[in-house]
Amino acid sequence: MIKLVILRYSVLTLFFFMTILASCGNAYYENDSTFVDRYIVFFLTNTSIDQAVNINTGMDANSSYNFISELPHLFGEIKKDSKFKYAFGLPGPMLLTQSVDEMKDQINKAFDAAEKYNVPVYFQLDDCNNYTDEFGDGTDIKFYENPDWVEWVSFPQDKENWGGQQNGRPPYFWFNWGSWMHAKAFPAFQSPGYRDFIVNRLQEGVLKPLNIRYSKLKEEGRAHLFAGMAIGWETHIPDYSSSNSVLQVNPDNLPISVINGDRMEPWEARKFGYNSLHILGHDQYDLDVLNTVIHDYSELLAKTAFESGIPKHKIFTHIVGMMSAYPDLRTTFSPPIWTAVNEYSVPGFTMSPVTCPYNLETLTNEIKKADPTQNYFALAEGYSLGVDQNFKQADDYFASMFNNNALFVSVFGWGREPLESMFSVSHSEDSPFVLAAKKWLEK
Repeated sequence: MIKLVILRYSVLTLFFFMTILASCGNAYYENDSTFVDRYIVFFLTNTSIDQAVNINTGMDANSSYNFISELPHLFGEIKKDSKFKYAFGLPGPMLLTQSVDEMKDQINKAFDAAEKYNVPVYFQLDDCNNYTDEFGDGTDIKFYENPDWVEWVSFPQDKENWGGQQNGRPPYFWFNWGSWMHAKAFPAFQSPGYRDFIVNRLQEGVLKPLNIRYSKLKEEGRAHLFAGMAIGWETHIPDYSSSNSVLQVNPDNLPISVINGDRMEPWEARKFGYNSLHILGHDQYDLDVLNTVIHDYSELLAKTAFESGIPKHKIFTHIVGMMSAYPDLRTTFSPPIWTAVNEYSVPGFTMSPVTCPYNLETLTNEIKKADPTQNYFALAEGYSLGVDQNFKQADDYFASMFNNNALFVSVFGWGREPLESMFSVSHSEDSPFVLAAKKWLEK
């Protein structure tokens, strides 16, 4: 795998700089009689658990506290019966790059910190999309070495054992987190071998140690210290064709990797998904089938987590929410809202008024169309950029989410974000965004 020490943004981050503010309300939505905790998750971007308990390099941060202990300093001690709570969020475990032992170690250290500081923990598992090995690179099985486990850009031709074999390798997974780069391949969600691999890693590396710690917290009356887990990170299937108006890959000026210096091959600048289609018996590209593949893969991971003992309201899918603002998009890069909805989890989305536009009315309506019994959603990846200029703007932002029954609002850019980054979130006690968050946490 490529070794990257890089901040994890939405892959959409640098493609949209427009302000679309969500509609706002005046009161907390209380029509649902079922009580579940609501969280504001301060996500420690690019921060390991070891760093989280030893340093604090956040913008305007009080460095006499570490990243986790600063939260009670800013927002007060969490009360068990509080309607709203804060949490710290961690990237990982990384199902593709970490060993089982590395994942277990992260889970246990995170719960140790949650118990020590009385601050709930949230995990952002990566099922396909994060290729940094900063948090561990000990995996003994490298899925990208098996062509049957990865996606193709064509069906197998004469004498080919797998689609595109004549090109000499499967297509790279290209992504732009500020600059273009690539990893060796992208997983095929319909591949039986890959599905067995990812489920095994989820069960052994994450769910077994997590449920031991969560069961202990429940026995102690402190179940709220586990804020939940996303079982995927912007789950999608790549698309570098002209159909993807989001990435806008120019066939006459294909991307160059800032890491390797190589250029995307013309045969790579296409729609992915042909292996999954081939496995399902198709011989033509079919967008609708691939959207179902994305849904079923997320459902598989959610079902695995749910059947291990984690309640539905603490399991979250995660796709980009852009289809709520641009319903005419026809690309697996930004799948329909319904692909995040299943009976084992709460649908979660990347949404940002600047980097990933959304429409909350459309989003919640689409969730209800897919499942009329689903009462919640989650802002699985959000940013303060565009909603932090004054207290009212920040307060309206939280209101727009929680009034529509968001279970949590994540705040990316709270961790080891470069101070010069536009995505850095101020930790100042006088920050409008911090003050607005504090208002909601005191409800």
